[in-house]
Amino acid sequence: MKKILLGTVLVASAMFAKVSTIVPYAGYINYDNNQQKSIKDSAKFGGLYVSKGDLSYLLEFSYTYLDIKYKDSSISDLKQHDVFLAYSKYYPKFMIKGGIHYINNNDNIDLGGGETAIFAIGGYNWFGYNKLSYGLETYYSYYSDGKDENNLQKNVGVAQITPYISYSKAININTRNIISLKVNYIYAKDYMKKNYTSFEVSDTLYYKKFYASVKYYDGEMRSGVKDGGMNVYNTLDLMKNGGGVKLGYYIKPRLTMDVSYDINNFKEHNLVTDGGNSVAVLSLSYSY
Repeated sequence: MKKILLGTVLVASAMFAKVSTIVPYAGYINYDNNQQKSIKDSAKFGGLYVSKGDLSYLLEFSYTYLDIKYKDSSISDLKQHDVFLAYSKYYPKFMIKGGIHYINNNDNIDLGGGETAIFAIGGYNWFGYNKLSYGLETYYSYYSDGKDENNLQKNVGVAQITPYISYSKAININTRNIISLKVNYIYAKDYMKKNYTSFEVSDTLYYKKFYASVKYYDGEMRSGVKDGGMNVYNTLDLMKNGGGVKLGYYIKPRLTMDVSYDINNFKEHNLVTDGGNSVAVLSLSYSY
């Protein structure tokens, strides 16, 4: 389900040799009003992200609580708890990352709770003040009490590989731009259609105390993972395309506030008509 990517943490790590970061966040999701396009009505979520690291490692932890309300009052609200834990080790020319994302909920109409194993390896090259990053993220999600597209109880396993490339360019002393591209390949042996491919592109511009980001994705993703493992979609819904914007401001060098707004288009499981949602998120980041 929906969490946020905490990109400001990486910026803080670059600014300070050693840094600990605390990020409380909250958001609201509004689904399509037409019941033929979405059985969900609205959702709210909130949580806390914490990290500790320096130029050689980064330890990350987050907890998110999600509450989804359905249009049909006979369906109980979904209550979900997400726990994410990851460790990244940085070397002069490459990095490795391992982690786990655990989900527990009361869902009995979709995949339910599960675990996602996370492993990534990446490299980077510096060209003066500019940086080229590239690598491969891998994920394996397992749902022991899930259901397939025919609503049959089944142990569901989903594998994903995500190659990526990113370029960070220092335009001048006040301005930096970061553009990135990811391609997601999913293999779901327990689904009728077993292979899914999608791509994500984003661009972030930093100027003095401000930054702004735009992103877009397209293709097909089912039961996928995004944002380095922070965002796990434990659902049979078929994601198709969407995008979003984020605006941020450094209140102080170590204190940042940002707000984001995303729009997603997808086909919910058991429905024949495409629907969608909009997601608004507010977060505050403090590094020390």
